[in-house]
Amino acid sequence: MELSMPIMQKYLDACQNQRKLDRKTIKAYRIDLRQFAEFMAGENTDLSRETIKSYISYMNQKYKPRTVKRKIASIRALVTWLIDEQLLAGNPFENLHSRLPEPVILPRVIPSRVLEKMLEAAHQRLCQQPEHLFRLCETAVLEMLFATGMRVSELSGLKTRDIDLSDGVIRIFGKGKKERMIHVTNAEVLGILRKYKEMAQPERTGFFFQNRRGGRLSEQSVRNIVRKYGELVDYPVRITPHMFRHTTATLLLEADVDIRCIQQLLGHASIVTTQIYTNVAGAKQREIMQNKHPRNQFSFR
Repeated sequence: MELSMPIMQKYLDACQNQRKLDRKTIKAYRIDLRQFAEFMAGENTDLSRETIKSYISYMNQKYKPRTVKRKIASIRALVTWLIDEQLLAGNPFENLHSRLPEPVILPRVIPSRVLEKMLEAAHQRLCQQPEHLFRLCETAVLEMLFATGMRVSELSGLKTRDIDLSDGVIRIFGKGKKERMIHVTNAEVLGILRKYKEMAQPERTGFFFQNRRGGRLSEQSVRNIVRKYGELVDYPVRITPHMFRHTTATLLLEADVDIRCIQQLLGHASIVTTQIYTNVAGAKQREIMQNKHPRNQFSFR
């Protein structure tokens, strides 16, 4: 079978209109499938088991295992749709095993002292200019990222109607439009968010966080705020919003919060994704071993 552009577009339309996939997921699918179609055209071949095996070998020479796995998953999803639509008779992935060793990349977290300095810097600058709306916005952004562990896209797209500051409840629509609720209970954080809402009046645009022109605060603007305060405290590593997410999860795990609660907080579909944080909670492990290991009860001196 030839993988034509009209067929791919029909599949992508189904992903958007029927499966309601995130636009970033659809964009990734489009890139992956276009690359696969170009490979097939260059090799003058069709969608078959041998073609997929050749393409995997080709990708292994160009990409890291994690990227190859994602691109294979994109093709596999397309094949499933083609079979369902009766456009493909057999499944070329049947009994095709491609084990790709993938190194475990631990999440990068922000040291607690650095995070504290960043928040302190934001609050100090706000105290100096208490009526400065964007100073207030910066502080609110940093506090929200740490308090909730939400993704940068979730923060940027946060709607005013989804935030109840009376009860401290925030409704978030994550990947795949999956909804989750997060409770913010810290009085200081809630105070900052209420003051920001009062000054910014985000009801006019519908988006809670706004830029200087009154429009939606972009994801890049959030990244710029985080990087700015990382540089203000002279931290040598470039800090990203996703590092806030990793840090929130890791610190909660070190505080003995159940991993399934953290999974719900972060909006992970699988507990396997959340378990990566068990590898970075070293400080808590050290504390336990130092204070509670039974060997510490013995002394032979």
